[in-house]
Amino acid sequence: MSTPFDEFWTASRTTALTQRRLAERLREYLPVEDKLDAFELPGRYHGLRRSADRLDTLFRRRRSTREFGPVPLRAKALGRILTSLTATETGRGYPSAGGLYPLRCYPLLLNVAHELNGRVCRYEPVKHALQDAGPCPPWPELAPVLGAEATTAPHFVLVFVLADEPLLAKYGPRGGRFGLIEAGAAIQAISMRLAADRLAGYLLGGGADQEVLDLLGLARHDVRLAAVLAGGLGSP
Repeated sequence: MSTPFDEFWTASRTTALTQRRLAERLREYLPVEDKLDAFELPGRYHGLRRSADRLDTLFRRRRSTREFGPVPLRAKALGRILTSLTATETGRGYPSAGGLYPLRCYPLLLNVAHELNGRVCRYEPVKHALQDAGPCPPWPELAPVLGAEATTAPHFVLVFVLADEPLLAKYGPRGGRFGLIEAGAAIQAISMRLAADRLAGYLLGGGADQEVLDLLGLARHDVRLAAVLAGGLGSP
């Protein structure tokens, strides 16, 4: 029996057809510029002191960059990026409701100096290691599946999926929200690592759900496409 949570995922699912419709909608969208903030209160403002430390510098350095250079990304750099997701004795670099960690990461290596370059990989956070899941299409073929423009190819793509059955079993439909919160927290951790290492990246939200899951070899698994992040060495 379908639940309202399942219906939300079905309604927001993207296919090759709805990708085109989404692109048309974005082209036609005209933001409404309202000079008045509807949430502003009549009372006075009480100023706060700004931070000025290393973390604040990283927040300001983070950018959404879609242009990447031709030099391969070093395998060591990829290892540092994925360390943000590594499981340790004290947890991981992001929170998870109930410590269930339903989020899974599948790196697609496009221009990385690693033996699995050109492959779709599965990241294992406990072992901090990759497994070969299959061949990865070249960027001109991959970009439309991810809902990206076929401009400069990134060095890697991180696909995040949710195996959220444990969350739903424990928390009911509300657990679906917790899974999305976890995905956002994990991506923020990755983004801060990219900023710290002066690497580039951007989020993709228009991937064709089933096609992406097929590419990862997850067609028969009960998982949901959560988010996609493309990254690497920024163009000089």
